[in-house]
Amino acid sequence: MSESSVSVNIVAWNSMAYLPALLKTLDEQTIPLRITIVDNASTDGTSNWLAGNYPHVGTLRNMRNYGFARAHNQAILLALSSWQEADLSQRYILICNPDIEFDEHCIKNLVEFMNSHPEIDACSPKLLRAHLQYSDVDNKMTVRTNVLDATGLSISRALRAYDRGAGEEDRGQYDQTLDVFGCTGACALYRASSLQRASLDQQFFDEDLFAYKEDVDMAWRMRHLGMKTAYVPQAIAWHHRLAKALSKVGWLEAWRRRRTKPAFINYLSTRNHCWVLVKNLTFGEFLHSFLWFLPYEAAKSFTMLVSWSTFRGYLDAVIGLPAAWRKHRRITKLIPAVYKNLSAWFV
Repeated sequence: MSESSVSVNIVAWNSMAYLPALLKTLDEQTIPLRITIVDNASTDGTSNWLAGNYPHVGTLRNMRNYGFARAHNQAILLALSSWQEADLSQRYILICNPDIEFDEHCIKNLVEFMNSHPEIDACSPKLLRAHLQYSDVDNKMTVRTNVLDATGLSISRALRAYDRGAGEEDRGQYDQTLDVFGCTGACALYRASSLQRASLDQQFFDEDLFAYKEDVDMAWRMRHLGMKTAYVPQAIAWHHRLAKALSKVGWLEAWRRRRTKPAFINYLSTRNHCWVLVKNLTFGEFLHSFLWFLPYEAAKSFTMLVSWSTFRGYLDAVIGLPAAWRKHRRITKLIPAVYKNLSAWFV
């Protein structure tokens, strides 16, 4: 097999329900791949299963769950270290959740698009929803639906990030290749040189976030640095999505969904949302959005009265504000003047 220009990086944490199907679809891809799995201290036999069934797949085993951000940073640094003599503008990092399944031509289509568009720094496939169907305790199959999961990240005027098209039936309404605000973290292909440029202290994803919203943080930072992200509908994958997709909905529906989130996810989402805004929002963007942003945040904060996880999220967000502000100051010094106001993206 020829040397691969693509490193597929997967973070697993008790993911055995999905990992075999993901790896099977990676085996079916039509270009050579380098696969790295970071196991965040799984207790479901992931490491033993990988050693017995996929000994050729690189595996890093952490002794505790370090979260999405740090584990992916480990895998990215490992890939970059193996490409020290290579042209990183022609090397790619595919960030992939363990609950993804690929069409056989998906990664090839993404890479070919990036090769033919050197001005693009990252791209997203069309993600459709999938779910497991059990015939009995030991037998399961994936049901691949025609319902959209994500066609890239967008941000509303209220500064709420959401997945384009989430929950809609795929009728071809998102079949045009176009520039999008960012990539959803479930599945995204990044140009290695662009990831290097966007990193802070060799952190590509902010490890303080642990998990959730790190894709929004990365997308916002890349946009501020003048980088471009594309949605490639010819590349198709399916996502089981263990946490509910963030679609474009009204404030009342967003509030209702927040109340039904699992407590730990709600805590991380609440805390990280605040930190991502503090890190990335410029004064010009705030002026453009405050008429929508302030009422939305005020309404959302009332969930603290009925949700301990929301209260905890806001409390820890306040405690972490000095660190987030220091990052904001570092980032804003790097932003070219022409990219300081991204409010045209807030729709």
